[in-house]
Amino acid sequence: MEVKKSKKKNVKFTTIAWVMAIMLLVIIIPLNIVVSLFDVQFDLTQNKMYSLTQTTEDYLSGLEESGIKVDMYLLCDMDEVREESEVLALSKTLDAIQEYDCINFKDVDPDTNPEIKEELNPDGYLQLSKGDIVVRYGDNIKRIYGTDTYDYDYDENGNPVTEYFVGENAIVGAVKSVVEGKIPSVYFLTGHGEKSIEDDYTQFRKNLKNYNYDAKELNLTTAEAVPDDAAIIIVAAPQTDISDAEKEKIEDFMDKGGNLSLLMSPNDKDFDYTNIEDIMAQYGIAMDYNIVSESDSSKHVAGDDKQIMINLVDTSASEDENVADLTSELIEQASSIIPYMPASRSFYELSTVENRTDLTICPLIETYDSAIGTPYGGTEVDPDEISGLLYLAAYSQDRARNDSKLVVMGNAEFIDDENVKDDYVIIPTMLYSRTITWMYNTDVDMQIPAKTQTSDYMTLKSKEDTKAMMVILNAAPVIIAAAGLFVWLRRRHA
Repeated sequence: MEVKKSKKKNVKFTTIAWVMAIMLLVIIIPLNIVVSLFDVQFDLTQNKMYSLTQTTEDYLSGLEESGIKVDMYLLCDMDEVREESEVLALSKTLDAIQEYDCINFKDVDPDTNPEIKEELNPDGYLQLSKGDIVVRYGDNIKRIYGTDTYDYDYDENGNPVTEYFVGENAIVGAVKSVVEGKIPSVYFLTGHGEKSIEDDYTQFRKNLKNYNYDAKELNLTTAEAVPDDAAIIIVAAPQTDISDAEKEKIEDFMDKGGNLSLLMSPNDKDFDYTNIEDIMAQYGIAMDYNIVSESDSSKHVAGDDKQIMINLVDTSASEDENVADLTSELIEQASSIIPYMPASRSFYELSTVENRTDLTICPLIETYDSAIGTPYGGTEVDPDEISGLLYLAAYSQDRARNDSKLVVMGNAEFIDDENVKDDYVIIPTMLYSRTITWMYNTDVDMQIPAKTQTSDYMTLKSKEDTKAMMVILNAAPVIIAAAGLFVWLRRRHA
């Protein structure tokens, strides 16, 4: 009787085993094949690290409905990107974006297909590199640096500690930028003997194009007003003052939130920049009619005491929360590349300004305290020589004028074709580029948040809790495995 019961039980267990095996074959294996065949994947990350946000999906769907087709080029083999686990978020984002009919996506390796650079950049303005992304719609084109798709937090030693994926915001913002034609113009003022973008600033003009700005010239003696597409006006080493009418047009532009950059190289002529100084005064800044030299021979170029070693002011150290940090990262680089400035004039903050509460004024470049400012030009009789720590660059922002911004620098030659490639002006040149971006950022912000890897943590309050948890985590699998082995040994002959 016991034998019959045992046989019945064995038949029962055998039946269950066969049923489970059949289920495995019929359901699980075909399911895996189907998932593999259609490349079905699920984003189980807490913050949807590898999925498009609703903002992106809504915007691209809207482009599809309107029939718009945007060209997007990845200057790299997409398969190479997919193989790199470090840029998994970028590869998943690009894979998802190219599924939309409004995006004509192409991946081209510039190493094996160098002609792509000529196709995308016939004028040579964009300094394209492998890994960059180029978005084009009609005549509008925008380049996204491959390195700009990720951002980092750094420790005190400059080592990255947290990685953020910001590529989705940058890519979709670039698409919107070219579709809407939002390519801002930087206008170089002419008519006063200024340096020219055609003759003096060809390389700097390329740099502006590379950062998605259009560079043009502007003569306000003939133009009725500053053009609507103007983001910034640059006045580079004017040899004469602007007229009253020009001043009024610039003030109207700045009242609307326009931005002005004054590169005021020393000028030995006997006249005053009355109207330019008046605009500067509205922003709480004044300039000296001098030329700065360095009395310490170890702090200037041999044989030229006016090509001097300078320091960047640490804007991150300001107690004013409105101060923009334009220098802290460059200060770290200046520890290995000593920055210099060619012959410059100095500036100072006005002690009394009616609208001072509306202004944020911040110096950017300063000399060593061994510098000397010698009178140079202007109409003042017997001006005083000044010495000590002098400011060679500064900025001011007026919140009452729609956040209009003014940047002043005591020299215009450091970014011209003759000097811009020299190592000693790399830091000032990078700083000036930052002021351009600070005054008007060409990037369209889609408000897509940065994404970072998240982890779940278990907090244990004591060593005893930690030991107990370690025992549980390590012992549980062993116990389960042992139990399975014991059952198998008991029934292996059943």
